[in-house]
Amino acid sequence: MFTVKAPKQYVSGPGVIRRSGELIASIGKHAAIIGGKKALAAAGPELFASLEQAGIGYSIHEFDGYVTARAIQETADAIERRPSEAPTLILGVGGGRVLDLTKAVGDKLALQVVTVPTVAATCAAWSALTVLYDEQGVFTRGLELPEAPVLVLADTDILAAAPRRYLASGISDTLVKWYEIAPLITIGQQQLHYRANLATARLALEILEMHAREAYRIAGQGIASPAFKETADAVIFLAGQAGSIVGDVVKANISHAIHNSLTRWEQTHGCLHGEKVAFGLVTQLFLEGKSEAEIRPLVELLHELEQPLTLEQLGLTGGAPGPFAREIARNVNIGRAVAELLPFPVAAAQIEQAILSADRIGRQESHIEGGS
Repeated sequence: MFTVKAPKQYVSGPGVIRRSGELIASIGKHAAIIGGKKALAAAGPELFASLEQAGIGYSIHEFDGYVTARAIQETADAIERRPSEAPTLILGVGGGRVLDLTKAVGDKLALQVVTVPTVAATCAAWSALTVLYDEQGVFTRGLELPEAPVLVLADTDILAAAPRRYLASGISDTLVKWYEIAPLITIGQQQLHYRANLATARLALEILEMHAREAYRIAGQGIASPAFKETADAVIFLAGQAGSIVGDVVKANISHAIHNSLTRWEQTHGCLHGEKVAFGLVTQLFLEGKSEAEIRPLVELLHELEQPLTLEQLGLTGGAPGPFAREIARNVNIGRAVAELLPFPVAAAQIEQAILSADRIGRQESHIEGGS
């Protein structure tokens, strides 16, 4: 058995935001808009004008913080307290945190959700999942939602104008989609949902291998070139689609489990989701027993994308890597069901050594000296 939770419509291309009113009109006539300050400044003028032209009313709720159970409840309460016309849909404008909050609020209020990503940093605009943190920014759990947003509006002009660091983070997070499913190929290849997931993740990987460097080079300049558009669609659409297909064969969520452990350190909170996942990916490859020669090309790509490749670059400074690696490994939660299926050991001792190996190769690539 497997399920697919995907948006009813994904619209991507330059100037899409100017069509938002006509595309949203059939969903509802009053939108509660949740957005970050910078995101609303980037997308707001054309979005608001299009909504008004289509006769869609709206209220605005700014958000800046961690997606916690409390933040979801408080935002839902604030929307319900507005004296204006009751909303008929929730519209999220921003990056991963804003969109995750939007989806959870929509679920809580039983309203359909429309997402407008303003950075191509994750597949949050697409997925039927909200990642929850505590008040200190530490990962707590993933909140599975009953459905994905009904509509995703990915304006590549807006995405191309965002700082290129976000695109690099999105590239890393999308690369992981392949590497987290490939280790289970021997047990999953007989399952249709697994093969569909694998094929989608593989396509995203191929697109990124072809276009990621060029897209990153021009990102931030507002140039929605074919390479940029292919890359942005891989991050939002293909990564999102791969995550939409859920069945009996689980994924080797090692890279994300390492990300989750890293959030326990406040020093890492300045790193984006995909940046922590990138370090987790290199760690995963060492854990799989890959040779340094096999891992080096990926490390070189991540270095070109200016991803943090060492514990120090992640913010963990003031000591040797060893104690950090030991504590990170101790808090990595891969899950017993996944661990039993993997063809390589994932005990804390092995994870610790893989983290140290990832840190070492990162230091070599970044020309940093240091020991464990």
